[in-house]
Amino acid sequence: MSQPIIPQLPAQQRFFDPWTRNTHLTFTVKEFYESFDTPFQHIDVFEAEDWGTVLALGGVTNVTDRDESGYHEMLAHVPLLAHPNPRRVLIIGGGDGGTLREVLRHPEVEKATLVDIDGEVIRVARQYFPQCAAGLDDPRAEVIVGDGLAYVEVAAAQGAKFDVILVDSTDPVDAAVELFTVKFYETCAQLLGEQGILVPQSDSPTFYLDRVGDVYDKLAGIFRHTSLYLGQVTAYPGGVWAYTAASQGIDVAGSIVRSDRTARLDPQLRYANVDFMKAAFALPTYIGRRLRGEPSRELPGIGEDPKNFKV
Repeated sequence: MSQPIIPQLPAQQRFFDPWTRNTHLTFTVKEFYESFDTPFQHIDVFEAEDWGTVLALGGVTNVTDRDESGYHEMLAHVPLLAHPNPRRVLIIGGGDGGTLREVLRHPEVEKATLVDIDGEVIRVARQYFPQCAAGLDDPRAEVIVGDGLAYVEVAAAQGAKFDVILVDSTDPVDAAVELFTVKFYETCAQLLGEQGILVPQSDSPTFYLDRVGDVYDKLAGIFRHTSLYLGQVTAYPGGVWAYTAASQGIDVAGSIVRSDRTARLDPQLRYANVDFMKAAFALPTYIGRRLRGEPSRELPGIGEDPKNFKV
């Protein structure tokens, strides 16, 4: 059988997202809309075959039309459904608006505050991702261009309280590094009180298990209840993404139950549903071992599986 012919396109028609030094996701670009630097990061917006419009921050895929719902729905709805009455929600990052859109699907939410350090992300979202940006003008939304770390410190000093805090940041590099620190998480804990829930996006367990474990370990040292859960985001490294739910008084993993709230929400969603959200806390063996601090060990041999992954 003859092999399919893959056309060799000019370099400018490819966009490479480096998952690791040796592996990357390649987009075939139909049209570049914008590519520019801000004081905080480089932003690319382009139309890609199979993916629709793509937003990359710092050369890393952040949003695509094809799979943004998977990420935003799992980040938002797991903690909001676990909380009995999420009236006040804080989103750190998330300037594309997708997480805010999902938060505002909950009629219990009276106010959702979004703080993103880069106003240009908000601008390009309004222009190129209207399905994500729809919530930015909702009367319940407060959109602030500013430093998320500084915001939570001032809010905590003023005695502010939130029911849910979502950290919709880029990976722990450049401007986002401070959003992965014990200091930041401790300040969030002050804002949440006993019944609040914090969920930061927690990276790729396939390629960056140490990052995932680091977030979990830090939160477990601050909160009495800490649980990791997973979801599919095809354009992110490995296609599986981690989120860490932390609370002093709520066991998020055991709090997702069928209710009038889930029945009302399910028809609005493309990806998440109550059964999937409950199952998302079931973890593969190698991730569970890392979270329990068990020594690294090789996987049982299967065919030609590499022996140097040490998971």
